Amino acid sequence: MKYLSLFILVLILCAVMALGSVLPGVTAYKEGAIDRVADLNRGNTVSASRYSVNGDRNGIVTVKEATTGKIIRTFQMDSGVVVRETFLLDGGKIVAASQKDHTIFWDLTTGKKIRRFPQRIYGFSPDEKIFFTYENKKLGTPGKVILYAYPSIQYICLLIETLDGPAEFQFSPNSRFIVIAFVTGWPTGDKYYPYPEPDYWRISTNIKLFNLANYQEIREFSELRLLSLGEFSLDSKFYYMKDLLVHINSGRGGREKGSWQFDLDTYQIKKIAN
Repeated sequence: MKYLSLFILVLILCAVMALGSVLPGVTAYKEGAIDRVADLNRGNTVSASRYSVNGDRNGIVTVKEATTGKIIRTFQMDSGVVVRETFLLDGGKIVAASQKDHTIFWDLTTGKKIRRFPQRIYGFSPDEKIFFTYENKKLGTPGKVILYAYPSIQYICLLIETLDGPAEFQFSPNSRFIVIAFVTGWPTGDKYYPYPEPDYWRISTNIKLFNLANYQEIREFSELRLLSLGEFSLDSKFYYMKDLLVHINSGRGGREKGSWQFDLDTYQIKKIAN
């Protein structure tokens, strides 16, 4: 699934919805609720080594012992609203969870709410110094991907304006880069989340890579016109794409399929063996 086209994935998910089937790893609907919302955002649920945290469709966030499954605490968000992302921060001391239009932080030891942040947080960088949100587009205007500092919750910058919403993302291991797949029709409403709206007939994917040292889009990467994500190398020096079509300006134009290495220092791409 790692290298499957996001476009194909969306079509499969739509078909699954239509047939009333249940995907592996996703609990079936039980009286209008599921125990675990499927993650479309790679790495958006962070676990400290001792605890795990998840949310359900009724606004309940549950923290468990990772080894025993024993429930440590439960937190109630807006009732009847899907919990979209969950996080364990600061070595497991802080729990955070997002719904469609806000995020709440709690102290795990005391159970007390620390703050309510008026936007949905999609993900934190591995070093937990940055997180990003997406302000939904209004009629006739694009949405905005915005970066904030943690734990100060201070505004850093507007990263990009786009008519499509973030459907999948990856931070590099060293927290210096982020790649985001923007998809038409995202974000979806609670009724069908995490699946696309069934009557949304046109889906397009736009994948972009950003340098978080200067908060700039890497245009050389955007010009590859990827349809699915690859992965960062462990040392964050390269971005690898296996068996993917990329747009190469080799004089002939069009797309070429293969496995590729994108250098995150020089912004050059080269074809590599599988």
